[in-house]
Amino acid sequence: MLVPRSIAVAQAPAGVRRRWLAELAALAPKLAGTLGTSGASALLGIVSGTVAARVLGPSHRGELAQLLLWPQLVVTIGNLGIDVAAVYLSGDEKRHRDVPATVLGVALAQSLVLVPVYLVLVPIVFHGSGVTRDALLLAPLVPLYLVGSVSIDCLAGRLRFGAFNVVRISLPITYCGGITALAATGQLSPLTGAMAYLVAHGCSDVLALLLVWRGSGLGRFDRALARSALHFGLRAHFGRLSAQGLGVDLAIISLMLSSKDLGLYSAATAFLAAPTLVAWSIGLVVFPHVSAKHQAGERPQLQATFALHACVVIALAGLLFAFAGPIVTLLFGQGYAAAAPALRLLAIASVAISIRSFPIEVLRGMGRPGLTSIAEAANWLLFLAAIPVGAAAGGLVGTAVAVAAASYASLAVLITLMWRSGVFGSDQAVAATSPAGALEAAL
Repeated sequence: MLVPRSIAVAQAPAGVRRRWLAELAALAPKLAGTLGTSGASALLGIVSGTVAARVLGPSHRGELAQLLLWPQLVVTIGNLGIDVAAVYLSGDEKRHRDVPATVLGVALAQSLVLVPVYLVLVPIVFHGSGVTRDALLLAPLVPLYLVGSVSIDCLAGRLRFGAFNVVRISLPITYCGGITALAATGQLSPLTGAMAYLVAHGCSDVLALLLVWRGSGLGRFDRALARSALHFGLRAHFGRLSAQGLGVDLAIISLMLSSKDLGLYSAATAFLAAPTLVAWSIGLVVFPHVSAKHQAGERPQLQATFALHACVVIALAGLLFAFAGPIVTLLFGQGYAAAAPALRLLAIASVAISIRSFPIEVLRGMGRPGLTSIAEAANWLLFLAAIPVGAAAGGLVGTAVAVAAASYASLAVLITLMWRSGVFGSDQAVAATSPAGALEAAL
């Protein structure tokens, strides 16, 4: 019989609990800084989202979401996991000096391929839409996404979380300022809003590069290291392509439903920044932490961290579910009231999505990227099967129902895969008694 995690942690031997709590205490400053940055980023995202929603309205708000979505999709699908490799390889002190120059070189080479792919894709995706020309103008976002992601991930891999968080907060600050200025001067449109994001991302990328360089330099391009990065990245790549994080639901809505529906749905998803950013933020710390310990031959003790992670996520999701209606109308206006039912369902989904992210990051840090790719392949199949059916049958609410169902099914698949693969292990006595004990053996 599986014991609830809170009980299992409490029942663990005193020495084991002390190790769990000691590691949580060691991680606490990094977690606090990263969570604080995420909270500030979420708040700034709500401010910029509110301004855009009120000025543009649901339809044009949906167009802005489309313009920013597709460059990110191209990069996320086409980067071959080089951002994940940047974190993992930076944890190796013997080779970490040359990692920045190497992964940046790979990223720039990738941009030479992905920019033409994006330019070919845009007329197909936006066929018959009035924003096709605007979308073509955003092609520079492709190399900016690539360079920015590997630069900031080098900071994370080197455990430089102070600099890492400075770069993270710089983007929403700059973008929020730009959106607000455009709205105040009557110049805000889907195109100018997207251009504001492009400029903000460029400033953030420059800052990240400067901080990497001022740390221990960029190093030199190393072909052997590049091959190692691509090898690790390819094994991890599909596991990095989260259907939830990639916005496959937004993409399907943009193809099946109206711009108004997309605007309403994107408004609902904006509030999920709270629980999902908590999970993402903890993952940002956990992945490089586990990677560094794994490469040093040590095993981290993350049970207490995971318990904290789960409690915070559930609490935030509960608040969103309880106050969905007032939150949406208060911030976005009465015209977005129809987004509240979708928000309640997505809040339920966010619990599974967020809890699922923790073991995914642990597996990457342990050098098991292949297993995360298998789990994510199953996740994609579930989402691609469920969301079109939900959108066709129930529109906005049907899509949210499908996302919730697919999220919990995906979590169940991940747990099953980890159990069957032997990741949990059997060498720890505590592993026989509870899920927490199983994680003790794995972590």
